[in-house]
Amino acid sequence: MKAIILAAGHGKRMKSKTHKVLHTIAGKPMLHHVIDTCLEVGINDITVVVGHQGDTVREATPQSVHFVTQSEQLGTGHAVMCAKESIAPDDTVLVLYGDTPLLTSTLLSALSDFQQKNQAHAVVVSTTVSDPQGYGRVIIERDNIFSAIVEQRDLSPEQEAIARINTGTYIFTGRELLYGLEHIGNDNHQNEYYLTDVPAVLQKAGHHCLVYHDTDYQQFLGINSQAQLAEAAVVMKERILHRHLENGVVMIDPSTVYIDWNVSIEPGATLLPGVMLEGNCAIAEGAIIGPYSRLINTTIGVDTMVQNSVLESTKIGDYSQVGPFAYLRPGTVVGNHCRVGDFVELKNATLGDNSKASHLAYVGDTTVGAGVNIGCGVVTVNYDGVNKHRTIIEDNAFVGSNVNLIAPVAVRAGAFVAAGSTITDEVPSEAFAIARQRQTNKEGRAPKRKT
Repeated sequence: MKAIILAAGHGKRMKSKTHKVLHTIAGKPMLHHVIDTCLEVGINDITVVVGHQGDTVREATPQSVHFVTQSEQLGTGHAVMCAKESIAPDDTVLVLYGDTPLLTSTLLSALSDFQQKNQAHAVVVSTTVSDPQGYGRVIIERDNIFSAIVEQRDLSPEQEAIARINTGTYIFTGRELLYGLEHIGNDNHQNEYYLTDVPAVLQKAGHHCLVYHDTDYQQFLGINSQAQLAEAAVVMKERILHRHLENGVVMIDPSTVYIDWNVSIEPGATLLPGVMLEGNCAIAEGAIIGPYSRLINTTIGVDTMVQNSVLESTKIGDYSQVGPFAYLRPGTVVGNHCRVGDFVELKNATLGDNSKASHLAYVGDTTVGAGVNIGCGVVTVNYDGVNKHRTIIEDNAFVGSNVNLIAPVAVRAGAFVAAGSTITDEVPSEAFAIARQRQTNKEGRAPKRKT
């Protein structure tokens, strides 16, 4: 089976500079959802028809697909015509839209089975909605035999009551699809070629055309506006939550939890209220995330706790604690049995096993060994106004409170840096470093400073 995905439209109703099919839902562009669903059922030969911002769509699509360009938007039938070179007579061709991200692999598998079992030349997929106003209606004869697709403006009073609508999803045999494309016209008020005319052409020519009906109307939701995107996001969110709950993830209040599509969570992990997991996060068994934490492309180890914190592109080991109110920025790696406490910021830093920065510290562009203590108020001064420089703190070093480490600088294994020091030179192994001005007391001068 091959797939043709139509993604050439402008999407003006989105009112956005971003191409419609590149708007994300659950952390992944709509078009990528459709492509990945095809790949999931073994459809590897995929052609995407692009037009408006076609180069942008190409560049943003990592999957291995073939692109063709619809230079002029002359209707859905014309869009499929642009992909004719990819259609062989013996093919079976699935036609989808790039703005229907809720389609499921279950549907595509069932649709393929239905087409093969009945040896249908064309299958029109329909669903039922409570308010069909504005949709084309699918008319069937007995035994799901296709009769017609009637657009809203052409409906008779009797047909107005029909709730079975066209979803825009089809399967064709290649030879019949090519025949249908050759015989549709553009004699309509927009002078466009409509794909909806192809089944009627085939049925009139005596080909075997059927209707496959699926009652789950939500998976056919097409996204044409920000409101519809938000509606689809709610559906996707519920699917994702259900998948993780069924897999043994604990959620105290699922309604407040947001999980992107590609997030991996092992059974036994706990998500507290207000958690957002974005991108390619991976959460291990026994981890506790939240409340009110945001993780982006972050890996969390076994039995690690993250509270009220933001972590981006970081990796945290096993049995560690992060937060509350910590900020871990890209490039940070925290080991096992570590503590990153309140109002600590790590950036492009590594923290070895059993090390801790318990509160109020900035550790940037720094390599910290195992068993290190980073005191309250410590700052690694990594930026000289032009370049970033690295700080090295080796195993079992102790850095006291309110210390400034002026990079590039190293504190060697077992060294001790006294509180309040500003360190500009290397501290040797096992050395005690103190770098602060001697205190001077001026007797009786305090009252004058208060007036």
